[in-house]
Amino acid sequence: MSIFKNHSPENMADPVSAYAHGVSVEGATRWLHISGQVGARSRDGVSADSAKQMNKCWERIFAVLADAGMDKTNLVKINVYMTRPEDVELYREIREQQMEGHITASTLLIVSGFADPSWVVEIEAIAAA
Repeated sequence: MSIFKNHSPENMADPVSAYAHGVSVEGATRWLHISGQVGARSRDGVSADSAKQMNKCWERIFAVLADAGMDKTNLVKINVYMTRPEDVELYREIREQQMEGHITASTLLIVSGFADPSWVVEIEAIAAA
């Protein structure tokens, strides 16, 4: 039995993409807060390609989850920060590919920049088990 329940009330407009308005967690014994992950490749720098940075963020999130004995189905909340509004649809496509149908609560913000100006996206997450 799942400890997660998605909440998208009938009296609210549907989410604009693959996320829930809320996610409740019952009986969780562990919470994992994943720091914002950027698209930096270890020692190789950062690709200028937005899709490569986004996929690298997800790769890094999944590595932290695995290190904690969890996987993407444990994710309950994702916060995304991007510098390029024109990449929003690309991000949504990549998120849906990476999440393989798993729905979380989600926030996406357009920001003016990051600590490293070559970064175009940062993703942080919360998981529960």
